[in-house]
Amino acid sequence: MWLVLVLALSGLYDEFGTGADFRNIAIQASPLIIAAVGATFVIMTGGIDLSVGSMLFLAAAIESSRALGAAPAGLVFAAIAATGLLMGLVNGVAIALTRVPALIVTLASMQVFRGAGGHITGQQNIDLPAHLQDIGTGSLLGVPAPILLAAVTVLGGVLVFGRTVFGRTVFGRTVFGRHLQAVGSNPAAARDAGLPVRAVTIGAYALAGVLAALASLTQTARLGAVQPSIGDGYELTVITAVVLGGTSLFGGRGSIIGTVLGALVLTTAQTGLVFSGASPYVFDIVRGGVLLVAVIAAAFRWRTLAQALRPAAAS
Repeated sequence: MWLVLVLALSGLYDEFGTGADFRNIAIQASPLIIAAVGATFVIMTGGIDLSVGSMLFLAAAIESSRALGAAPAGLVFAAIAATGLLMGLVNGVAIALTRVPALIVTLASMQVFRGAGGHITGQQNIDLPAHLQDIGTGSLLGVPAPILLAAVTVLGGVLVFGRTVFGRTVFGRTVFGRHLQAVGSNPAAARDAGLPVRAVTIGAYALAGVLAALASLTQTARLGAVQPSIGDGYELTVITAVVLGGTSLFGGRGSIIGTVLGALVLTTAQTGLVFSGASPYVFDIVRGGVLLVAVIAAAFRWRTLAQALRPAAAS
């Protein structure tokens, strides 16, 4: 799908398709890829996280605080990762221990995290020091830092989930990856089989929190500042990228590589809209339309599968 979109845009706009364009798309997609990998873990369990954008904002707000303003980049990186872990644990523990639906828990935490971020920043733009901007503008061996961080995240996700190519296992699925799939496919059966359902759920949300926070580092570094609007509505973009990549909203089935492609499709589509001169609000329409179609398709597949299994269960 991404290649088709690239070819279509290359045909429509002569100035599209240069090496600089692909480099910019990869850099712009990096925060989305990082956050979407974390969301893939959550959605694989059959859950949902509406607080991704707010976690990103709160992490960015803490990054811009006086306590970290003069700190070395390595210490800031560790502090933001710890912040993300804490936010993810808040979501995961609340969902796993209370059994309140993830939609309700993360809707509430979305408000809490964004409010906390707004309190820290005073809803003002805060410029970042130069050494923190290097996370978004620096490079290693000519490869931009955001792309490197996204690549490491994707590699880690692939190692957890496992990957098959032409039916042959390239990376064996880890215990955590197998448990994610089992919990998402049938939580009751996983619990009856003695799997640590609560621990897996908490772990998925904790990872999502860490990656959402790390995504904020690349997002704010590219902007050079923390803005009050950062992360606003970002959860919908993240969920759309994950679902577009083939991860089932009902859990039990997902793909890190698919998530990466979904993020690239959305970022490339947004770039194409810029080339066309369309209103930026058109992207919201495209994103919402893609998500709606994906949800309807997933529901249809689930209903078809349930109908196919019903006769077998009756016999």
